[in-house]
Amino acid sequence: MTYRILCDFDGTVTHGDVTDMLLEAFAEPGWQDIEAQWQAGAIGSATCMERQVALMRCDRQALNAMLDTVRIDVGFLGFAARCRQLGIPLVIVSDGLDYAIQRILTRHGIGDLPVIANRLMFLDDERYAMASPHAVAGCRSAAGTCKCRAARSTEEEEQLVLIGDGRSDFCVAETADIVFAKDKLLAYCRLQGIEHVPFEHFAQLTNFLSMGLEYEPATVTAACERLGVAP
Repeated sequence: MTYRILCDFDGTVTHGDVTDMLLEAFAEPGWQDIEAQWQAGAIGSATCMERQVALMRCDRQALNAMLDTVRIDVGFLGFAARCRQLGIPLVIVSDGLDYAIQRILTRHGIGDLPVIANRLMFLDDERYAMASPHAVAGCRSAAGTCKCRAARSTEEEEQLVLIGDGRSDFCVAETADIVFAKDKLLAYCRLQGIEHVPFEHFAQLTNFLSMGLEYEPATVTAACERLGVAP
């Protein structure tokens, strides 16, 4: 059996949402109103982020300094190393910003991980824009990065593994072969009856890799027991 892992970034690898951290630090007033429109379903996530990123005002030095304070789940480094040892493709698929993700991963020595995300564009010394090269017309969440599109690139003989925590992961969770979930994604899987394995930190998933990824819906309870989490 071969596997391909799609892993969310903000709130899954990192402690907190990186884009929100940048907006809180550097965006002009009004970004919260845009966020409220998205939360209410009036606009999609791509439109929301495009408008918010356009409100950011800071130079690259300040941007980098903020990104360098972002904490990650320290267990993710061991998890990425274990995937490499086992030859399992690990891809970061995020509705966040590629520059931020790559900066953070590089700081931790894993900047060579493939990243699928929205593109942060530097317009001048202090102004930014966002492009969405991985958007798909008709995407259910109107996301800048359609994770279902990334999932479709999985080879027929591969098992698709999803690791995530939020709304941008919902659609992939419905079709993935294995789902590791926490926070909003965990609640969604429980509500929708989607087979999943809850997790709290990546050290648990590294242990799971070491035990083997063999997984059937009927073994969810046993998998949770091995990870030491409640189903």
